Amino acid sequence: MRVLLLAGGGGTRLWPLSSEDRPKQFLPLLSDKSLLAETAERLAPLSQDVWVATSDRYVELVRRELPDVPVERILPEPARRNSGPALLAAAIRFAAEGDPVTAVVPSDQTVADAEAFRRALSAAAAAADHGSAALLGVRPTRPETDFGYLQVRPRPDGYLAVERFIEKPRSEQAAEYVAAGHLWNAGIFVLRPTRFLAEARRVAGELVRSVERYEEALRISRAEEAAQIYRSLPSVSIDYAVMEKSQGVLAVPLSAGWNDVGTWRAVRDMRGASDGAGNLILSDAPVLAPGIRDTAIIATASGVLVLPFDREGDLREAVEKLRREAPGAKTG
Repeated sequence: MRVLLLAGGGGTRLWPLSSEDRPKQFLPLLSDKSLLAETAERLAPLSQDVWVATSDRYVELVRRELPDVPVERILPEPARRNSGPALLAAAIRFAAEGDPVTAVVPSDQTVADAEAFRRALSAAAAAADHGSAALLGVRPTRPETDFGYLQVRPRPDGYLAVERFIEKPRSEQAAEYVAAGHLWNAGIFVLRPTRFLAEARRVAGELVRSVERYEEALRISRAEEAAQIYRSLPSVSIDYAVMEKSQGVLAVPLSAGWNDVGTWRAVRDMRGASDGAGNLILSDAPVLAPGIRDTAIIATASGVLVLPFDREGDLREAVEKLRREAPGAKTG
């Protein structure tokens, strides 16, 4: 099995610790290793054929965190265009290199049970030749509004067919989805490049053709032309561009203590609270917070965040506003 780690996102949800210069996949949030290094280590017993898709500005960070990955296996994007173009470009290259079954894994997630995670990926690899792709769907432990959901149904061959992708729901809808047996969409999937590309050409033909032009320009060493093509591509997730429109997408259940480390609340839950009031406090200087409960208090050289966990949905807009009003601010 080949592994493609997605490590290009800049992110805003863990500001100010995560920045555009060093986003969360390169941070040691949960141990003394970065999330990227932890992800690679988790996958090492399954595969040594590891590739990384990242922004060109993060190539040196990837090399520092994953020194054993050959530089030719780092696929730099000339511009940040979300997971759609990056994954399609990798699939086109991999299809030409022997069409290996490929696990696509975000580098900013974690699991508590690495062995169960690897078993689920192996099961998805077996399923990949029975559909256009096989997703890992997490069995929910609670109604959650920060995750997307997968509506699934059993097939006669024992696999789960994905009938519908559901965006992040409101709380009452999330409770209904959990009760109905829907799965969280972990954004992790396994594919056979040629099968996946055949479906992608059917549902997103123009995008695939544009990415093919980009790959061809790279192949014949026309770097500037390739960069111009890539910058002209839409910024679109692979779910929206391909998966949600595809036929034959399968799901494999994952029960391994998965978390996408996508909010400060998630970091608090995994690290443990900093005090008896349920706060998460990360600061080199002493912090006093009498009367404050269930709040992230993060102080860095880039900024200070005081964010009640029930207001985390407001953070992205606030950070983007800060970017617009103070272009020199280090936000991420």
